[in-house]
Amino acid sequence: MVGDEDPPLGHDHPVLGPLVRASYAVAVKPAIWIRKNIVEPNLPSEPEAWYHRRFRRVPTIDECYVDDVVCRTEAQAQFMRDKQVESSIVRILKNRLEDCVFYEKGTGPASWGQPRFGPTIDLGDESNHPCKQLLDTWRRASENYFIKYGELGYMPRVENAFMKQKHRLMWERRHGPIGSGMKEEEQQE
Repeated sequence: MVGDEDPPLGHDHPVLGPLVRASYAVAVKPAIWIRKNIVEPNLPSEPEAWYHRRFRRVPTIDECYVDDVVCRTEAQAQFMRDKQVESSIVRILKNRLEDCVFYEKGTGPASWGQPRFGPTIDLGDESNHPCKQLLDTWRRASENYFIKYGELGYMPRVENAFMKQKHRLMWERRHGPIGSGMKEEEQQE
């Protein structure tokens, strides 16, 4: 970048030198003066991060009145933003797991030749592999993502997700956690 005392490129040309110096004085010097005396003193000490946009949290769908269209639309937009963020989190965790498996697979004699005695990487419950913690985190995150957004379709509605949550809570109150089977009926004596 050209400093204050540095002459412009081509200032010493025998024919075009005066034209270069005059155009530099007319076009560039005022811009440099404005930048140094007006813009830079008014800049904040730390530049704001441009890639993080923080949206104001709006009332969720259970806090909106039935006839309040604006509130329901804002809740829908917030729901879709949350879905996008959570899907990105699950995707990042999956990519980290794949990278870990790729880099840790080639360690030790288990990676030599064909895996005759089981998988190359043991990620079972009792495993001490470096990727085991990432696998558990990814599985938990993808399960929670499916619990919240699964089977809602391509463009889910926040009302449907709210009803899904309500039905799940009612099921768990009556029958226990999903996947554990139904509770036995207690005998009345």
